Amino acid sequence: MRKLRFFLETFSVAKSTRNLRIFRGDGVVDGIEIDRAVVIDSGKITVPEYHVKPSALSSELRRYRQALKTVRKNLVDDQQRILGDLGTNEADILKSHILITQDPFFTDEVPSVISSKKRNAEWVIRDGLNNLLETFKNIDNIFFKERGRDIEDVSLRIIRKLKGEEGTDLIKDLEGILVVNELVPSMIMYIDTNKIKGIVSEIGSETSHATILAKSLGVPVIINVDDITLAVETGDPIIVNGNVGQVVLRPNEQVIDEYEKLREDYKAHLRSLEVDHDLPAVTQDKHRISLMANIEFTPGADLALRYGAEGIGLFRTELPFLVNNRLLSEKEQYNIYLSLLKIFTDRPITIRTLDIGGDKFFPIQQSAPLSEPNPFLGLRSIRVSLHRPDIFKTQLRALLRSSVHGNLSILLPMISSYEEMERVLELIDEEKKALRKRRIPFNDKIQIGIMIEIPSAALQAEHLIELCDFFSIGTNDLIQYTLAVDRTNENVASYYNPENPSVLQLIAHSAKIAKAHHKTCAVCGELAGDLLFTPFFLGVGINQLSMEPILIPQIKELIRKIHLSDCVDLAKQVLASKKVDEVRGLLVDFNSRYMGHDKTAAS
Repeated sequence: MRKLRFFLETFSVAKSTRNLRIFRGDGVVDGIEIDRAVVIDSGKITVPEYHVKPSALSSELRRYRQALKTVRKNLVDDQQRILGDLGTNEADILKSHILITQDPFFTDEVPSVISSKKRNAEWVIRDGLNNLLETFKNIDNIFFKERGRDIEDVSLRIIRKLKGEEGTDLIKDLEGILVVNELVPSMIMYIDTNKIKGIVSEIGSETSHATILAKSLGVPVIINVDDITLAVETGDPIIVNGNVGQVVLRPNEQVIDEYEKLREDYKAHLRSLEVDHDLPAVTQDKHRISLMANIEFTPGADLALRYGAEGIGLFRTELPFLVNNRLLSEKEQYNIYLSLLKIFTDRPITIRTLDIGGDKFFPIQQSAPLSEPNPFLGLRSIRVSLHRPDIFKTQLRALLRSSVHGNLSILLPMISSYEEMERVLELIDEEKKALRKRRIPFNDKIQIGIMIEIPSAALQAEHLIELCDFFSIGTNDLIQYTLAVDRTNENVASYYNPENPSVLQLIAHSAKIAKAHHKTCAVCGELAGDLLFTPFFLGVGINQLSMEPILIPQIKELIRKIHLSDCVDLAKQVLASKKVDEVRGLLVDFNSRYMGHDKTAAS
């Protein structure tokens, strides 16, 4: 995604860094910091190995069980602390770790192997862990990879306890930019942000438990920085720019001076954007646009309000399932939705039903994940919900029950046909009837929306609009499916062009149909927060944009400068274009007239 207009200033210091070592990764928390590196290996631990005499076995078993008990208690204490400091979703990460300590591997297998092989507890845990991780390594699935990381983190906590070490020892008294091979929750929980100013990790994912916890720290975080622990040593000067996922190693004085100025400018920029918090997103010719936030956890609601979101345009419900590594009960889901509604009172909240499969998985089967040659074209999103209506109905009941407490809408992902939507509505009606029979209140007129993210849905928009109350365009998948390109595949990444006329034609067609039926057409994909496309969206009749909260002020700033009439003219020119370069040129020229920047620099 193209970065905020302000981030273009990063490129102005590119010449100064030309002869320096620069590493790139994925910035998951914005911000710029300059300090000295502190390099640690979270998984590096010396594990003693020795035989235990038969007469000492009972003592060894007591030592192990006491360590397990202590770690479990520490996790419970940590969970309560995080619950008070951060909230339910972050605390649930520790809940999953507590449950891991009750796994048969720790309660039965480790004691059994200690007794049968007469080996010390530390070695038995490490040996069993290595076998387990080898199994997980052969499963290319986000759920099992995350499960493996969690088991490893808990195992290392127990081993450290057996050795008389504490989790805080890893980062105790450390100051500077933390550089690690992999972030783990047991490390994140003890970070003092008065001392640790930023985090760089070789390995990570945006949905990992450690990353989720790291986002709450308020310091820049960059993950997936290849070989950084091999290149940097403790004490090396280092710059982290979470805004663009950039790490500058051993900068000279000129570069440090430039980045110090950039850091202060960035902080001033954020303060200035908050000044316009309460101003509406209204064009010069008085056309109002709703700016909403995309979030995944209830703590993200505070950030959405801070940056002036009018509501939640997309709440992704699958990540709480991934965090807990299991299916959530109706009560658990209801409590999540209720907490959101309490925060936003009467503001609109759109909650998307489970969007799993593809690159996201949770255990709808308790063993191995469903193996599919091409998961993005397989059993995912609404198809999973229809395949497992028991899971879908549980979520629908939670959504319907919570609907009486605020302005809640349901959004259905990956709808591909009229018949599919009819079947979904039948299931919703079944749950409504069941709630009426039990005399449980719900909003009978709850709004139901369709995500337009498959070309078949866009082409059939004129019929699908009859079955729903609004459209919300998921540009990420719409681009991928329209152009037949996997955007995560480097070999075909150049084919992933949001400016492709085919993609924009589908967006314009969907917006036109919704407008003709006096219904809302929103955009909730990545492009909703891209300044380059904002004028086009307005020009084709999009009246709601939902994006990452931090992008809202920048989009609002542009909307308040432009005229809708100019956007309509731009859209006509764009839709008449044949080539990607023609479209890009039109968008860049329009944007630069209002924002004074050449957007190609950020492409």
